[in-house]
Amino acid sequence: MQDEHRRAIQNNFASLVEQTDLDHMVSALYEKGVFSEQMIEPYKDLTKDARSRKRLLYRDITRRGPDAFRNLLDALSDAGYWDLVRDLDPNSSLHTRRTKISAPSTSSMSNENDYVSISTEKKKTKPRLDVYKNDSTPIAKDTTDLNMVPQYNVIKSNKFFEDGEDIKLYNTRGHKRGIIVVFSYIEFVNNIETYRKGVDVDCQKLKYLFSEMGFRVISYKNLTRDETVTTLESLKKVIVGVECVFIVVSSHGYERKYSSDTDIRCKDGQLITIYEIIDYFNNKNFPALHGIPKVFIFQLCRGSNVEYIDGPIRFVSPDDPNPPAERDGNPTTDTGRFSQDTPRTPLNKRNRLFSDILIAHSTLPGNVSYRDPEEGSWYIQTLCEVFAARAHDCHVDKLFTLVDKHLHERFHIQTSSVDKWGFNKRLYLHPGLYQD
Repeated sequence: MQDEHRRAIQNNFASLVEQTDLDHMVSALYEKGVFSEQMIEPYKDLTKDARSRKRLLYRDITRRGPDAFRNLLDALSDAGYWDLVRDLDPNSSLHTRRTKISAPSTSSMSNENDYVSISTEKKKTKPRLDVYKNDSTPIAKDTTDLNMVPQYNVIKSNKFFEDGEDIKLYNTRGHKRGIIVVFSYIEFVNNIETYRKGVDVDCQKLKYLFSEMGFRVISYKNLTRDETVTTLESLKKVIVGVECVFIVVSSHGYERKYSSDTDIRCKDGQLITIYEIIDYFNNKNFPALHGIPKVFIFQLCRGSNVEYIDGPIRFVSPDDPNPPAERDGNPTTDTGRFSQDTPRTPLNKRNRLFSDILIAHSTLPGNVSYRDPEEGSWYIQTLCEVFAARAHDCHVDKLFTLVDKHLHERFHIQTSSVDKWGFNKRLYLHPGLYQD
């Protein structure tokens, strides 16, 4: 390895250790021939903590051959660690990126000049297969075939926000800032549902955005209901020691009559509900996350209503032969049922079952959610642009308010919504800023 490459690794050693997934990097470097099967055994030694094994991995790679540095960059790029690639190699094609694009004044985005258009800022990279795994959990799948990596500017924080007088802040100052888990359902057995073209674009944008903000990204694609349930149960062993959690679910959705819940279609045609998913993260089922902010984002239809009024803005109806976007579901008549158990413990020993939960929906109950086959869903497009531009100076509540504002300004007819279950503190993501 050249001295300059060795110095680059040494200068970014802490970031490599803090931000990368050990299992994935070991697997990727083994597949690229940097290490032999015998050489990777020390990195699997569970008698040592993961941090120590990662430190050993990145020390050892500096002693490998002349191609080791290039293979390291490829492995990091394949995993979505684009910030690290730029830091290690200033000449990387990922290094140069524009900070903003101004939309033409005649466009529906004329008020969006402070927001970067993701669709116009892309660089080519090779197709990839991402695998994040834990020894005792299912493999996380991301078989995205996109040849394009979104290139837009995620503005980094330059200061930490402090507690307010009445409303405190969730702690987000450490190196384990957060984890985002993305469940995407794109195609379905026997074509029982339409193929959801454009969802791969959403996944790529989310992966880039949250990687840039210092999150670990795990994605699962086209799981059956049983696989979804198994994965949700296994996340207790994966989500450890983080400061906040984001869960994204994207599929066809269906209204449950006389209930605020929504059915979600899995790959095998079986249904799982929004509330079922959230239940896995309540204070009884996942006590380790008590007090940790949990943000759920649901990109799916919640009914069949087309929500718009006649006005000066032209809208092409869903029956038009050339509709501008697709929808993510149809109605169902299933009824949600809830059970209530009588509390048997003294009042002073009881605690909330649900707390620190924020639920963001791409649309209102009973209504459709739109998706562009080329650019991805309207909601995820807008969310990524807003978070990239404003996460450095806005708390999450305000970010979702801005998402809805810009969703309206850009697309006019879709209304998002947010529910909070005991989410009583401010959540600042502080992208790129860490307390030593």
